[in-house]
Amino acid sequence: MKTILLLVALFFLNVGISQTPVTSGADWTVTNLANNNALLNPNTILYGPDGYLWITERVGKKVVKISPSGGAKIEMLDLSGVVYQSAGQNGLMGMTVHPDLYADINTTTNNYLYLLYTYNSSGTKFRIARYTYNVATGKLNSASATTIIDGIEASNDHNSGKIVMGPDLKLYWTIGEFANNRGSKACLEIRAQYLPTSPSDYSDYKGKMLRLNLDGSIPADNPTLDGVKSHVFSYGHRNAQGLVFGSNGKLYSSEHGDKTDDEINIIESGKNYGWPLISGYNDDKGYAYCNWSSYPANCGSYSNVIGNCPGAAIEESTSAASMPNFMPPIGTFNSTPNTEPTGSTSSTWPTVAPASINIYEGGKIPNWGVSLLVPTLKAGKIFRTKLNADGTALEDGTYEEFHSSSDRFRDVTIDPDGITIYTVTDAGALVKLQFVGTQLSNSKFETNSISLVPNPASNEIKLSFSSNFKASLNVVIVDAYGRTIKEIQKITNNYLVDTSKFSNGVYFVSVLEDDKKIMTKKIIIQR
Repeated sequence: MKTILLLVALFFLNVGISQTPVTSGADWTVTNLANNNALLNPNTILYGPDGYLWITERVGKKVVKISPSGGAKIEMLDLSGVVYQSAGQNGLMGMTVHPDLYADINTTTNNYLYLLYTYNSSGTKFRIARYTYNVATGKLNSASATTIIDGIEASNDHNSGKIVMGPDLKLYWTIGEFANNRGSKACLEIRAQYLPTSPSDYSDYKGKMLRLNLDGSIPADNPTLDGVKSHVFSYGHRNAQGLVFGSNGKLYSSEHGDKTDDEINIIESGKNYGWPLISGYNDDKGYAYCNWSSYPANCGSYSNVIGNCPGAAIEESTSAASMPNFMPPIGTFNSTPNTEPTGSTSSTWPTVAPASINIYEGGKIPNWGVSLLVPTLKAGKIFRTKLNADGTALEDGTYEEFHSSSDRFRDVTIDPDGITIYTVTDAGALVKLQFVGTQLSNSKFETNSISLVPNPASNEIKLSFSSNFKASLNVVIVDAYGRTIKEIQKITNNYLVDTSKFSNGVYFVSVLEDDKKIMTKKIIIQR
């Protein structure tokens, strides 16, 4: 087994992130829109289509909203009669809004919010339910509840519990490994590497990323794994609590490590993310797998101390030999030490506990480019890390300490203004972080300088642009999987783009001037 010497000082060396948060500088203001205890264990925050901040209260069992300028908490939906919440990590968790509601707040079609929560039915189970937004009241209609999927086993620990709607109009959902093989659950096996044996087998959805049609059925283009097509999109996850799509169509996720290797991943169809056999990179550093559950005579006396494994721990390179679909992370928060942590408490481990993830694409904050924002629990910080030009890797692998306090930061969302970020804490506060420095000159990139109408569209869209562009532009249209569908050279203003042969779904229209991309906009094709 690996050498197990690691000084506590090495933990601080490995985290190696600046100790002065960016928001302490003159270019930022920090304001509490709601103080501690105003929210009852908030889980997810979104910038809502009505311009309010929509928040799920995991313990409060309510969807609420608060104005970005501050004010009273407004109840949108009370689910106290259906949500089950025990003294753990279950309750009302993830939510995602149908893009049609963002496109037109007055729409009466697809004016939906999707919620993920736990309920009690012969044990704790997951349910995704759909609710209709009522523009007249600004609330959700409780009588409109439609079950998308339920009956899937949940836990009181490591549920993950985030859902997002992809550009392909599918639901993506993270389920954790339930904290098996440790503590009081040391005798329970981690099932993250086990796959369903049939399309109706939900028993091994633990430690997975799921992909669903909007009616809860299995998408026809989901991966076939071990001969079975199921809701499983990727597997080998530990506790992935963050999930966000970039405008490039890539799906980014943040995931808790154990004693090492918190991860940032790009999620791809059919890939294996390693847990519990590999944590972080396949590098034989800082981690070897001890399967306590395979030693029934010893698992009842579980020890957190590395080296107390009742049998031989498995090195990562040994596991990788039988894992052809392994997908490494694009970053680990500098939490991959050369040797294994010896401490028995989490305060001595080089981990930050990432609670969520979001992507900044506002184009107004200097040096940010396209960046990932990751709130953390153990570190009490929000980190920022910049993506490279094509979004496939971290630009330089560094993590800037964007904001910090003594709080556990649960989730972040970004204002469409491109300069304001909102975060919620486990203590129930809502915090506004606003850039007040010199913004990047962005006149060519403002949303209203290029328009695509109608949106949603069916057989045709009109592309119009303002006079500050050249007389002709080039256009590239890609689908949700990054495949180029159409290229048009030298279009003129008010150009009509034929979309009659496009399938229903979400597409990304990139406009180029002299072969330099100046804007990408999302368009929905719906008939």
